[in-house]
Amino acid sequence: MTRYRPRRHKGVAMVLTSTLKSQQAPCGRIVDREQYRDEDGEALVTEGLYYACGCRSIRHVYHDGSVSQNVIHHNGAVLVDELFAAE
Repeated sequence: MTRYRPRRHKGVAMVLTSTLKSQQAPCGRIVDREQYRDEDGEALVTEGLYYACGCRSIRHVYHDGSVSQNVIHHNGAVLVDELFAAE
């Protein structure tokens, strides 16, 4: 099974901020995890957690202050799909 990897878009580089061993993935397994963070300089922030089993968690903070959170199990099932509007 191919592990999900973040895409690189022209002009936007995902920056690896940390690699941690023995972290609990959304599926419950204890695996290694990579954490990525990207900012566009105008408040858009993307944070991604990518687990060795294939699970992933992606969080976006948008310019207007709203936040979206997605957690995907390694089998493709969406565990969390939330959008919190800015107040």
